[in-house]
Amino acid sequence: MLDTVTEFTPVEDFSNLDTKLQQLLNYWQGKGSEGVLPSRKDIDPIEIPRLMPHVAMVDILRDPLDYYYRLSGTHLVEMIGHDRTGRRMREFFTAPAIEAAEQILERLLSSRKPLAFEGRLYWIERDYLAFHALILPLAADGHTVDMAIMGVHFGPADVPR
Repeated sequence: MLDTVTEFTPVEDFSNLDTKLQQLLNYWQGKGSEGVLPSRKDIDPIEIPRLMPHVAMVDILRDPLDYYYRLSGTHLVEMIGHDRTGRRMREFFTAPAIEAAEQILERLLSSRKPLAFEGRLYWIERDYLAFHALILPLAADGHTVDMAIMGVHFGPADVPR
């Protein structure tokens, strides 16, 4: 297990998110319609090249609830220290982080709405500890969440508070 997450706290006020995360949210909102979620095919990396390094695309898996990294942006790989593409969350999260991530996934699946949260990571030889994450649901049929696009912003220990 590579990550130790000591907190996952929901963020209700999206206006406090990093500018790139707000841009990603605006992009996603422009792709859906009333009551219909955008699908993976609606997301075109060519339209958001400046955001893609900060983005992960994940497949939402059930039984057990998990997610599979289809893509990890270059900035995420640099900040985390390894590429998660082609791996499941359960392969590198600790048990408490898995439990917290499952709660977030359950909320995403039931609400079908964007979710944001913040947390703190403790890695040896890193000068940042905090992060903001935005998870945006995607649905091939417009209704059943089967993927998500995630944006992450990392900062020093006193960020994102």
